[in-house]
Amino acid sequence: MQSTGMPPNIWKHAQRELQQLRKMQPQQPGYSNSRVYLELLADLPWQKASEECELDLRAARERLDSDHYGLVKVKQRIIEYLAVCKLKPDARGPVLCFVGPPGVGKTSLASSIAAALDRKFIPN
Repeated sequence: MQSTGMPPNIWKHAQRELQQLRKMQPQQPGYSNSRVYLELLADLPWQKASEECELDLRAARERLDSDHYGLVKVKQRIIEYLAVCKLKPDARGPVLCFVGPPGVGKTSLASSIAAALDRKFIPN
């Protein structure tokens, strides 16, 4: 975890969590949650960031329309979210969360958003 380059406040939090994990037995209920959380913190690319490019809402709309038929409300909400990001880039707003059964287009919507923003898409 030392080589990840995480910010100092996150590093302190991770150290506290690691100390708690060391005191726990693997059979305890919270052990696996703490371990997964620490693994997630260690795997995040703390020092890597995408270059910010000019956000073109019209191009994003065209990309969403060409990739997805229908889904008018969903696409409208995505464009609204992108418009807020364009107007206030330093704002810490809500995160887009796509929920639904398998095969309804959550991943392809995220892929289209990444392409519209000219960012790399990494599915989990």
